Amino acid sequence: MIKKVLLLPLVLAFFCLNLQAQTVEELKAQKAEKQAQLDALTGEVNALQGQIDAFPGWKVGGVGTLGFNINSNNDWFAIANPNSSATGLGLGFTGFANLDEDKFFWRNGLNVNLNRITAFGDKDIPATKSVALADLLDFASLFGYKLNPKLAVSAEVKWLSSLIELDPKGNGVLDDVYSFSLNSPGQLTASAGITWLPITDLVVLIHPLGFQQNWPGDFISSPGAKIGATYTKELFPGLKWNSSLSAFIPYTSGASVGHKDAADVLLRTVDYKGGDLVNWLWNNGFSFTVWKGVGVGLNVGMRGDSQIADQGRLRGAATSFLAENPTADAAALATAAGAANIADNPLQLFWNLGLSYSF
Repeated sequence: MIKKVLLLPLVLAFFCLNLQAQTVEELKAQKAEKQAQLDALTGEVNALQGQIDAFPGWKVGGVGTLGFNINSNNDWFAIANPNSSATGLGLGFTGFANLDEDKFFWRNGLNVNLNRITAFGDKDIPATKSVALADLLDFASLFGYKLNPKLAVSAEVKWLSSLIELDPKGNGVLDDVYSFSLNSPGQLTASAGITWLPITDLVVLIHPLGFQQNWPGDFISSPGAKIGATYTKELFPGLKWNSSLSAFIPYTSGASVGHKDAADVLLRTVDYKGGDLVNWLWNNGFSFTVWKGVGVGLNVGMRGDSQIADQGRLRGAATSFLAENPTADAAALATAAGAANIADNPLQLFWNLGLSYSF
């Protein structure tokens, strides 16, 4: 009798464990069945979306990114400005409006970046300063007449421009106030040739007939060849990538440019060979959607352009010299700019990370 009493709890425990195991296995089996149904439905939805994407007509979309930060110091003597405050703002937008028909296409893209405007204040110094660290307006419009589904004859207009004037309205590079200014510097390229569409998300253009107009007016403008590619893809659900690469290869053998400051003072004359005038731009926009179009966005831009880089470095050297020598004349500014090192063509880079909204 005692043995039976002792064995009864063990039997009950075994029965409960066995029942629980059966229940878990049944739930797992039901989950696997539902998951298989969900996978099948997901495949059907993706197939329908592919048909929608391939359907002729307008396709419009874009991603806007906002990056913002604030910091403040009050008697924080571990830094050089213990009573300072700063705010940073980065704005970015990448958008497209594309029309695709049986015989032709028209693709339009816009990229805008104010890749930080930083305001700096110091309670110990009666001044508020600001500096624009990068800005860009990039618009392109490509029209093509299809020879077949993969090849088209095409023409494109592409405009690159500043949004803020390169030089501040003040004695130093950190002085207020920056003015809104287009084409300071700017670049307009018109070209024609062939466009290749190897896959749905990739467009490659090869335009041997082109002309590039550069601003300011002292910059070299010339005929040349334009090559480029755009790629738009949802890498996986929620993560989109939009990329645009363009380059211009001039046919000119070169010329001289007299780089001037904002007051039209000649800083330095630079000789350029044809190869020095090759310029390119690569813009990338990433967006990760978390909820109803809202998520995290990253804009990255890279550029190579000797004329813009040289003017920026020469003006920077002259402005820094002027801040220390406010009564300097044109000859002294030219001497300061002449000492600046412009031997290389540096990689110009900006990036902006922040909250994003995609549509």
